[in-house]
Amino acid sequence: MSGMTRLRARARLLPLGLALAVLALAAPLSPALAAPAGKDTLTLLRSSDSVTLDPARAFDIESVQATTQMYEGLVRQKDASSQIEPALAESWSISADGLSWTFHLRKGVLFHDGTPFTAQAAALSIMRQVDPGNPFHTPRMYTSRLLFENILRAEALDELTLRITLDRPTTSLLSSLAMAQAALVSPQAMARWGQELGSHPVGTGPFRFVEWNKGESIVLERNPAYWGPKARISRLVLRSVPNEGARFREFQSGRADAMLGVTPPDLPLVDKIPGVKILRGHGLNIAFLGINTQRGHLRKTAVRQAVNLALDRTLLVNLVFGYAAEPALSPIPQPIMDTRDLLHPTALRSNVQKARQLLAKEGLAAGFDATLMVMDTPRAYLPEPQRMAQAIKQSLAAVGIRVRLVTVPWAGYLAQAGRGEHDFCLSGWQFESLSPHEFLRHKLSWDDLSKGTGSNVTLWRDKRFDTLVTRAEAAQTDKERARLYRQALQLVDQEAPLVPLSHMNNIVALRPGVHGLSLQPFAADLRLTKAHKD
Repeated sequence: MSGMTRLRARARLLPLGLALAVLALAAPLSPALAAPAGKDTLTLLRSSDSVTLDPARAFDIESVQATTQMYEGLVRQKDASSQIEPALAESWSISADGLSWTFHLRKGVLFHDGTPFTAQAAALSIMRQVDPGNPFHTPRMYTSRLLFENILRAEALDELTLRITLDRPTTSLLSSLAMAQAALVSPQAMARWGQELGSHPVGTGPFRFVEWNKGESIVLERNPAYWGPKARISRLVLRSVPNEGARFREFQSGRADAMLGVTPPDLPLVDKIPGVKILRGHGLNIAFLGINTQRGHLRKTAVRQAVNLALDRTLLVNLVFGYAAEPALSPIPQPIMDTRDLLHPTALRSNVQKARQLLAKEGLAAGFDATLMVMDTPRAYLPEPQRMAQAIKQSLAAVGIRVRLVTVPWAGYLAQAGRGEHDFCLSGWQFESLSPHEFLRHKLSWDDLSKGTGSNVTLWRDKRFDTLVTRAEAAQTDKERARLYRQALQLVDQEAPLVPLSHMNNIVALRPGVHGLSLQPFAADLRLTKAHKD
């Protein structure tokens, strides 16, 4: 049965009130509401606003969705592919020892403020993340250690030749440089705006910044001086509508061209709107329950294992997401790394009896009280966080863990979680490369990071794990790298700092007459240069 057929079949099983709404939506819309005004403007609905427009600090999907329209890096992923292709660098070469990478840059490229793109500008953008002493280094560059952990320096050899020197060979440098956070920024804008750069973005991309009405919309316009093919639309509006019902009504009424992050309950309704097209793909993401390994009873491995056993991942995903997601066997999606043989499939099911036995052995037969922190807005990897939190609360109650939900605004969510102000918290990750490294390093590794400065919401510290991940990154063969990553994942399963929950499918709804929008494997990277309207 096709995805669309399943949607229609499920719509027939809806309660009467919802079924009537579906039938109402099947009626043609009035011409006045058929599409937003103007064929040259593309309006996208999102569940949340961006946190920042500084790519180096863009740790959330909504920020990346905006910055990737305005900024570019040395390399990028091909359309609808994970393969790397040239962007601001036309070509590159590697020294025999793998420690020196030389990039030859495009000639004649301009930043949006008219500043020429040069090797000096590229080096400055990289070094502001590598060197904490750099005058343009700012707090909350969460991904800088992940992206540039092996970079010793970046320097201009001449106006269009950049050399990056590493402290050890790495197989993932190009993947890191293709990530949104590695985008290159105008040196003039950095000097002018400093830490306020996040509200005054200046890149080289196909769209340039117009205005940001925080909490409501970000408006961009076509960059007429873009070095590559110009955007087909002249104006791009990213609108934030947190309320699911309001967001659906906005799309259904025709006041927007596309809706990102379609929620599972809305799928049957969206499918009934005449002419609407749904783009979907396997989600390279993970939603998980983070367990604060530095707090109370959860310091004990057996207690964390009991939490894992208490949660039926298959049931949770079916209950909250239906067929819009898949239960997660490990934190790494299967297209990135096949981990099905690491754990028995029964790991997706709960074992309440064994969970209670583990708690009893730790003197917790009566259970204990705990807090579960949950974000206030949907995420691409977790479109219904409140429903998932309620389901987890009920599941943990079955083994005596009494959970109190604490809702925290997304703007400060990761910072609060990083400080360990929770027992449990919902979190996730959208992969931007086909490597387990970015998640394992960024969400579970400590190295020399101090408490509260990173995004390891589990606060887990394990030198064995760090060693395995570091060795995997430096491995010279794919076979050796996979072996080390698998050992690291087995350690995660044994120590249980988190519970993998689900991999959401990527879903975007398009109004009739909207074409050319490219849904990348990595959902935060939304390609809009070719997007246009009839």
